[in-house]
Amino acid sequence: MTVLIFCPTDEAQEINIEQIAMESLHTRTIRDADEGDARLSELNLERDRLIAAAQHALAAASTASPLHPSNAAGMLSYLDGVKGLRLENGDDEWRVFRREGVEGICNDELKVRVLFANVFEACGTDDPQARSKKGAGSERVASGDMFEAAGVDLPVSVVKFHGEYRTYYLMVDPDGAVELSLPVVKNGRFLRCVERIFLLEGGVHDVDLDDDIPSEDADLDVVVTPK
Repeated sequence: MTVLIFCPTDEAQEINIEQIAMESLHTRTIRDADEGDARLSELNLERDRLIAAAQHALAAASTASPLHPSNAAGMLSYLDGVKGLRLENGDDEWRVFRREGVEGICNDELKVRVLFANVFEACGTDDPQARSKKGAGSERVASGDMFEAAGVDLPVSVVKFHGEYRTYYLMVDPDGAVELSLPVVKNGRFLRCVERIFLLEGGVHDVDLDDDIPSEDADLDVVVTPK
């Protein structure tokens, strides 16, 4: 009798590991304001400052006119969202974070980063999805603890995502809803949020954030070459 033994390819093995991890994730969604504020305090963040940063983004997006390129609102929202994060949260504990084309703020003591993302819907039933594809840099800096969060004990050799920092996103949708969430980033999108903190329900704004934003995240990798 012949026995056939099929060995999965590295790609298939990676997919299986990711599926196990995603199915095992212990997720947390905080909707209650008092509970959310307590959690934000643990992260050395404040609701009002994060909402103010989001309002920078929404105000910038509203300045886009029909004469602008179709992606202007999303681009302007991203630019001033990052600026707002830094302006509203700039102190001795939070510094400017800039790596691999990814921009935001970072707290080295807590090992926490906060980036900005335009999403289709924040504070909804389903996990938010970014309006533009996330770049490879976002994937590398934002997926540090997927397996740790899942409680999956895997050899280092098969863990693709590793790192000591947790990377949160301030997520803003066109209706003005805002949440701070810790997503797993893979293949250009948010696979799942390990943690979600609802900051502000929508309905205040109605800004058209066209999703035709440059790929690689509006991580905005601008390359200047001489003529």
